[in-house]
Amino acid sequence: MRKQLKKKIAGLLTASFIVASLFTGCGKKEDTDNTTKESESSTEASADNDVEDTEAPVEKRKIVIATSGAGPEPFCYTDENGELTGYDIELIRLVFEGLPQYDVEFAVCEFQSIFTGIDTGIYQVGLNHLGYNKERAEKYLYTDTYDVGSHSIAVRKGYDEIKSLADIGGHSTQITAASANETTFLRYNEENPDNPLDLTYIEVDNTLVDVANGVVDFEYFTTATLEAQIAEKGLEDKIDLIPVPIEDSENFTGGLKGIFYIVAKDDTQLADDINARIEELIADGTVAELRAEWFGDSADELTLEYVERCKEYIANELSE
Repeated sequence: MRKQLKKKIAGLLTASFIVASLFTGCGKKEDTDNTTKESESSTEASADNDVEDTEAPVEKRKIVIATSGAGPEPFCYTDENGELTGYDIELIRLVFEGLPQYDVEFAVCEFQSIFTGIDTGIYQVGLNHLGYNKERAEKYLYTDTYDVGSHSIAVRKGYDEIKSLADIGGHSTQITAASANETTFLRYNEENPDNPLDLTYIEVDNTLVDVANGVVDFEYFTTATLEAQIAEKGLEDKIDLIPVPIEDSENFTGGLKGIFYIVAKDDTQLADDINARIEELIADGTVAELRAEWFGDSADELTLEYVERCKEYIANELSE
């Protein structure tokens, strides 16, 4: 069979050449087809890349955070270089570092303008170490609480007529409009009409100095703020601080002692995003580190359980 095959091959050289040529031609066509396919594929990939390259970047939402920039220290104030800082400020910066869908800037304004600015859409977040009250909660969304510091009563050295919150009736202090203390003190006077507080409204807070000089009898505020102001104003020898247990503070202020950021009532997505970040920063220990940095190692612990407690309190009160 091999001999017959050899004779056929020898006798058909021309045919073999033609066949070989045909095979070679087929190979070239296949290569051409492959090259065409590769070229088409490359063109398609290039087209896809062109689409990706020309695709418009996701537009970030602009968020303006409003604050008075005037304190209280060490929560939200303007430092000697004119820069906004404080625990409240640095925490909100960390919050938005984890929210790349927003482009954030700060605006310094009068305290009352924080609220009117949110009402008109000029500002999206209000920040000024804001406590809770029901009237405000009916108009704005409170974020998760980010602070639950202890409070103290400041009195001048040697003034022994006030030893606890139970003794403040009939004594004098100062308040600013729309503050947490205004709400608390006005409610106190409604509940104690026979022995009300003597309240004086002020625009510039200099209460601690007035306490030291005997102009008013006491100031009630967060311990961290009072300690910072005493050191800043050199009042260590003129002021005594009376610590107030958290339970007493909660009863005095109406059952809730957290500090919050606020956003417009219908801005639920923004509030949800801020809340998610606050809870994340509490869970990973960032909030504890920041609180220790600003308030020392003795700072009260802020837990997710307390955050939930504040949420439930606000929800229950607004549903009444």
